[in-house]
Amino acid sequence: MDVKQGLGFYNFPAMEFTDDDRENLNACPWCGADELDDWGRSVRGFVSALCKGCGLIFVCNRLGGAGLEKYYKNYLSSVHQTDKEMNAKRTEMYRIEADFIDKFSPGGSVLDVGCSGGYFLDVLKEHGFRCHGVEFGEEAAAEAAGKHDVRQGDFTHLDLEDSFDLIVFRGVIEHIPDARGYLDRAVSLLDARGLIYITSTPNADAFCCSLFEEQWNQHEPEAHLMHFRPAHFDQYFAAAGMEKVAEHYFYEETPYADPETDILKVAEAINLRRAGRPVEFRSPSFWGNMMSLVYRRRDGSHG
Repeated sequence: MDVKQGLGFYNFPAMEFTDDDRENLNACPWCGADELDDWGRSVRGFVSALCKGCGLIFVCNRLGGAGLEKYYKNYLSSVHQTDKEMNAKRTEMYRIEADFIDKFSPGGSVLDVGCSGGYFLDVLKEHGFRCHGVEFGEEAAAEAAGKHDVRQGDFTHLDLEDSFDLIVFRGVIEHIPDARGYLDRAVSLLDARGLIYITSTPNADAFCCSLFEEQWNQHEPEAHLMHFRPAHFDQYFAAAGMEKVAEHYFYEETPYADPETDILKVAEAINLRRAGRPVEFRSPSFWGNMMSLVYRRRDGSHG
């Protein structure tokens, strides 16, 4: 089976994925439960499910090792940096999110997991952090390494000896097949009283997620392998001896917000659902779509 695809949110060139590029899941990749409900409609050949055990939404026939390497090989130049207007908005978001974490972090060393071309690190450096990063994509890692201390490869397998005052997952945990492995590694590298900052992450509790389903603007199944809820992280970090110290859902303060237009689009989708008709257009940016969560060790000990 060859599946041609092109991303809806990004202007990504057409690619072909074969069965060898994929892996099929029959159980939840987060909790292991095998009682699943269908979720949304198929998108470019990708099928998604809702875990009845923990509520995770995930792609059942997701890209595997070969597919992810193919997808991310030129991701920076072919996807991430193609739209100048989007880049400008993203830079504004970097500043908003850096200002937010400044309220809770005393500074020091930061590790950005999935740092792309180092653009968020550029802003964190302006805020006084000593910047480090890891990045899976070769192209993006090479650009970031020209500015910061950045290692390329799978975070769980990289030899990192330092501990960090702040570890950031910005718009990345939903991309990772082994999300628990990445979080486990982050906790092991966190300094006493250090912070883990999960931000720009799609929120499956969002109203638009349930209303639009596969037309939700965060549902990009080639890249977003899982849609988490805040409870997934709350429970994980509580078990790791950490507590949540901050939670925010950026919308009105962002460059993406257009409340009047966005509300009208949501109202149109509500009317279509009430009439039993499918929603055939993408959701707008909206309240609750994206979550920003900050966690800290309860006892201040090093993991």
